[in-house]
Amino acid sequence: MKKAAENSEEFLELIKEWKALEDETIKSAGELMSNINNPFVKMTMEMIKHDSEKHKVMQQMIIDNITKEAVHISPDELVLLSDMLNRHMEMEAKSISLANEAFKNSELFITRYILSYLIADETKHHSLINKLNELKLASISTSTGTRIE
Repeated sequence: MKKAAENSEEFLELIKEWKALEDETIKSAGELMSNINNPFVKMTMEMIKHDSEKHKVMQQMIIDNITKEAVHISPDELVLLSDMLNRHMEMEAKSISLANEAFKNSELFITRYILSYLIADETKHHSLINKLNELKLASISTSTGTRIE
């Protein structure tokens, strides 16, 4: 049986290098936030910093999945996750609707910029959660090891 690409040292090094870049982003965003008083710039740096922190958590999960213990999910855990994802999808849909309505009723550039960012982010989350629903279709015992071809 062919070895998964993720099991190569090259793959692991790519993820580690990417994770190091996230550290640099977090550091530089934090430095700018502490040296500037503009609330828009601070908010933008805060968003970037949090995004990089989230990426690092996910990258570490990939590393741990390869180097420590493979991720697994029991049928009961899958039911709990599925229920939460379904509830969250409903909230995301409502959020997108509210954000679109606010956008239609806004006129200021900064307001519209922030709303458009939020709409894009909520839409992305909605799409990604839909992608997670594919986990339900995978075999429970091999769901995290299922190859996508």
